Amino acid sequence: MLHDEVRTIFTRSIEEAKRAGLLKGGALTIAVDTKPIIGRGAVEDTYNLLGTGIQQLVRALSSREGAKPAAWAETHQLGRHFGSSLKGSADIDWSDGEARNRFLTELVADARRVLELAGLAVAQADEKAAAKVREAAQLLAQLLLQDVVETPTEGGEMKAEIREGTARGRIPSATDPEQRHGRKSKSKLFNGNKAETATEVKSQIILDAEVIAGDAPDAQDVVKQVERVEENTGLPVGRTIGDCAYGSGGTRQEFAQTERELVAKVPQEPTNNGRFPKGAFLIDLENDAVTCPGGARTEEFTVESDGGKQFRFGAVCQECALKVHCTTAAGGRTLRVHPQEALLSAAREKQQTPEGRALLRERVVAEHRLARLAQLGIGQARYVGRSKTRFQLLIAATIANLRRVWNWEAAERQAPEAAVGDTGSAAASLPSAAAALRGPSSVAAVALRRAGGHLLPLAAWVLRRRLRPTVALLQVPVFAAGVSNVTCRPRF
Repeated sequence: MLHDEVRTIFTRSIEEAKRAGLLKGGALTIAVDTKPIIGRGAVEDTYNLLGTGIQQLVRALSSREGAKPAAWAETHQLGRHFGSSLKGSADIDWSDGEARNRFLTELVADARRVLELAGLAVAQADEKAAAKVREAAQLLAQLLLQDVVETPTEGGEMKAEIREGTARGRIPSATDPEQRHGRKSKSKLFNGNKAETATEVKSQIILDAEVIAGDAPDAQDVVKQVERVEENTGLPVGRTIGDCAYGSGGTRQEFAQTERELVAKVPQEPTNNGRFPKGAFLIDLENDAVTCPGGARTEEFTVESDGGKQFRFGAVCQECALKVHCTTAAGGRTLRVHPQEALLSAAREKQQTPEGRALLRERVVAEHRLARLAQLGIGQARYVGRSKTRFQLLIAATIANLRRVWNWEAAERQAPEAAVGDTGSAAASLPSAAAALRGPSSVAAVALRRAGGHLLPLAAWVLRRRLRPTVALLQVPVFAAGVSNVTCRPRF
């Protein structure tokens, strides 16, 4: 479990921004966004994924018996899973689908057999040993469930095939089971997790940073993120700005229920293949009626399971002169009214105004901060597991905040000199600014020293380097005493 100080040092960077005057009091305006984090675990195809899952379970079982994994595997006819290459050891024609399925069937049989051995071992082992075996067995069972379809043959045997499509929540890496298939856009795919951040618009200080699953929606638990910002800062959040990923009706409903303001672009409506789109119809929400571009009005609708309403124009479309521009359906045009149509309609109208467009443009600071985090190496996870990746993200966000405060303070110190016409003020202030950063009362020293004595190596390293572009080795204790330490190589 991560030290509480990892989160504490991040919140101390926010406190330093408040102390310096960069982050001011009053209601905050924050911009939220996410960034893909490529996972550290190896991404494998189904064959190698099952092989790795079998390896991990064999290691857990052999450790319980005090045997070497490879020797234990040979004893139980599983030796091929510990060779140099599982697929390379298979003497098959990989262009032959039936041959691939036969090989997959053999792998599934190996997995079933080792799972049966694991079940016997769990019943006989102590709790600590049983927990390791149970964890590896659950992973292997999940890999089988997500990727393999078994069907009986005429002879009564089972035939295995790779499942078509991608199962929801699929695990692409057995070495890091918390990785997921993610999609940042229609064309940009990744395997790993996501970094979600909340940035204060005026100061550009990161007020919250969290790691979520790679396949999680960007707007998942965004209200909880806003609440964390208020907890981290002790200040209320007056407005939250996001891109269209945060503009769904469900997200707007959550904000409305908690009496919070959300500014996000409404997702674009379907074009309806060049025919009249939904926006061409007049929707009367108060009287549950819809009027088409031809002037026909309908109050006939059915309520869907999610609360939406499906309006039907029916036979009136058959004699309409605009039918060719509206629908090709024999039963006439239908129109779906969203459960949160009122919220979406109000947001759509606001984003068409100059004020609304100006508010949407303010979310660019979130992209700037994510770009800064990318410079600090957040695009690639350095550790296996979501909790360790969270540590990496929080340290990077802390350094980004402190650097932002330092630059702002340096600019504030230079401003009075420039005002009195000191042409050499900019160059003259650099040595004094550097000395101030090295001083015992500097922002970094105060923030990092308060976080705990065991994090002082981080403070010393930051002060010594002053965050110049470099790569340096840093030993930081991450986990509880006696559990684990990791080596962090931050890039600045």
